[in-house]
Amino acid sequence: MSVLADQVAMAAGVCGATVEARRERRDRLLVASHPDLGELAELEPRRGPAGQVVTSERPVLVVDTRLDDRWPDFCRAALRRGVRACLAAGGRTDGVVAVVTVYEVRPGRLGPGSVPLVSAFAAQAALLVRSLDDGERGRRRAEQLRETMASRWPIEQAKGMIMQALRCDAETAFAELRRASQNSHLKLRDVAQHLIARRIGAPATSEDGPAKG
Repeated sequence: MSVLADQVAMAAGVCGATVEARRERRDRLLVASHPDLGELAELEPRRGPAGQVVTSERPVLVVDTRLDDRWPDFCRAALRRGVRACLAAGGRTDGVVAVVTVYEVRPGRLGPGSVPLVSAFAAQAALLVRSLDDGERGRRRAEQLRETMASRWPIEQAKGMIMQALRCDAETAFAELRRASQNSHLKLRDVAQHLIARRIGAPATSEDGPAKG
């Protein structure tokens, strides 16, 4: 995301840019090509060009911050930071709204001709944030799968031992494990660990503490 703000500024030939993403029930993400622009964007999450883009889903152009009267507080803050013009455009995908805003130090340097490029970067930002969310969910699913496999492995190993000892099928072996779990008031995984430990001659441990002899 931070690299994208620099790319936007370079591609659009402007003095700087901010990229922000708003996700449903999630924190707002904001990156800027310069700290002053980040501060300016923080001042206007709802009352300013970017907020208007989120509401209207249309690009917003401020030709001259000294003359524009739509957002007085934003324009005064922009002037204090030397910003005389800005253009904000948005992109949306699957619950993610991204807004890219480009800034200029001279009035009149931005116009409708800049809208397609800035809009394209906004769409790219929305897709990027969405892919990051998908990656995060994928990592969580992988971790859950690893935990499940780690939990199931002793049970499967114990089932194999019972199948070999009793010469029975997997269903019967699992029924034996479950019966032992109910009779001992231990979790199925703990019973399996005790059985494995008894076979290899090592002390078994469980979530309830060391096994008692």
